[in-house]
Amino acid sequence: MQFPVLAVLPDGSRRLFERPEPVSCERTLRVTRPHIAISTVKEPYEDPETGKIAERDVEVEITTMVEVEETDIVTHPAGAWASYTLADWEAACPGWVFLPPRYRDFDASRVATPQPVSEWVLHADYAEVTYDVVDTPQAVARATKIRAIDAERDRRLGLGALHGGKRFSTSDASRTDLGGMATTAGLVMMGALPAWPESYAQGWIAIDNTRLPLPNPADGIALAAAVALAYSATIQHARDLKDAALAAADPATVDELAGWPD
Repeated sequence: MQFPVLAVLPDGSRRLFERPEPVSCERTLRVTRPHIAISTVKEPYEDPETGKIAERDVEVEITTMVEVEETDIVTHPAGAWASYTLADWEAACPGWVFLPPRYRDFDASRVATPQPVSEWVLHADYAEVTYDVVDTPQAVARATKIRAIDAERDRRLGLGALHGGKRFSTSDASRTDLGGMATTAGLVMMGALPAWPESYAQGWIAIDNTRLPLPNPADGIALAAAVALAYSATIQHARDLKDAALAAADPATVDELAGWPD
């Protein structure tokens, strides 16, 4: 049997064996033992006053042989781990279940301490080791900086992309709509469509709910490109700041407010 191994006893308690050591376990045997019982019998005797024969109760011991169960503690030497098969262990320690523990690996940013064996999760063929896990101070600092970078990224994206003196939404839905408009503009410029739709020429609605007129297809492409470039530049700068925070010995030295594109 390989080590470590978790033994689950019949009463539900658990023992972790990390190396060969003596094992004591209970064994129940049926044995025959004498049993003494007290019985009352009638015994004749002569009454000294009357001279007549009378009877009296007398207690007597009656011994019989009965079969009983007895629990014995048997200690198996450390060498038994090398010589016993699983069947041998089942016979030597009835009711015991032996399970290999399954441990987990954690990266250097987390400190994991195995919980007591009483907290491990038992499966049919292994014991799942559970842990108390905490982040290292540096990991906490990094996570805090990453959240700050994400917050600044989202704030700037919420301001919208500046084009033609107005700001336009950079949301997923807005960029999808702008992509459709830019595709239409390209088809018109290629001659695949007869005319630039009036609905686009009328203008694109900005964040302040005013329109920026797009009188020709090139204007539509310019707006779509401006929003796409502003969005991608903001996302890429956020990624650069995160990479710097992850690589820095002290993540606090990374300024999440610096270097953002206008």
